[in-house]
Amino acid sequence: MTTATNHWKLGLFVVTAIVAMMATLFWVGARRFHRDSFQAVSYFDESVQGLDVGSPVKFRGVTVGTVADITIAPDHRLVQVTSDIYLDALVRLGLLKAAPKAGEQFIDPHLRVQLVAAGITGVRFLQTDFFDESRYPPPILPFPPPWNYVPSAPSTLKSLEEAAVDILNRLPAVESGIVDAAADLRKTLASVGQLTGKLGADDGAFNALLVQLRSAAVRVERALDEASLGSTTASLRENADTIGRAAAGVGDVRHELRDALVALRETLESIRALADVVERDPSILVRGARADAPPGGRR
Repeated sequence: MTTATNHWKLGLFVVTAIVAMMATLFWVGARRFHRDSFQAVSYFDESVQGLDVGSPVKFRGVTVGTVADITIAPDHRLVQVTSDIYLDALVRLGLLKAAPKAGEQFIDPHLRVQLVAAGITGVRFLQTDFFDESRYPPPILPFPPPWNYVPSAPSTLKSLEEAAVDILNRLPAVESGIVDAAADLRKTLASVGQLTGKLGADDGAFNALLVQLRSAAVRVERALDEASLGSTTASLRENADTIGRAAAGVGDVRHELRDALVALRETLESIRALADVVERDPSILVRGARADAPPGGRR
């Protein structure tokens, strides 16, 4: 009888100890996971695929809350996300001093909420940070937002998609501008080519001017030889020599100009070839020349 009583007391002690230990663990865990928080509401004009209830809300990588609810906004277009924000975390980070109340300033006007992907798994979370208000103004909502509203900023993926769509929409106009510029360039090159041909021709205006200068110098020198008027004649003769040297110098300049025109013609031909390539395939300005393409842009 005594042995049975001792076994009963021992069992009761063990059960009581286990119950007390479980109650203590439950109490400690409840105090740890129960944190004072308040709700914040944000609206997103994009898909929130990968964001679930319980996903973390972070401020520059530091967890400051969790997602509490995901639903459709009153306009049936935007996505409404409600988050539980830990008050102690914001106080520790210096973002708040006390729990916000309705009618008071809720957050800093530069604070934004953004969807961020965690790696390549497709899981997303909410990232809060300060953004330039001029580049990321608060979205215009078709309904009055609640007092605890936190504006959102487009995600990086959405910004890239919008930039890609904008570039694709502008490509036809860019291509048309390139074609028009190529046509104008061809006309300009043709005009310069004609001018080069006229200057370099033997019967051109430049060559005729050189011939007239030489003829005038010869006539002046011949008149001086025939007049023989002493010092006056000598002075005129010097002037005639000067004119003759100037004419010879112009002749030298003519040869140098002819060489320069030849170089200019070659450059214009290269530009003409480039204009032909761009006119045939304007997309080469975006993707660049192919590595296996032969010189001159021919395929």
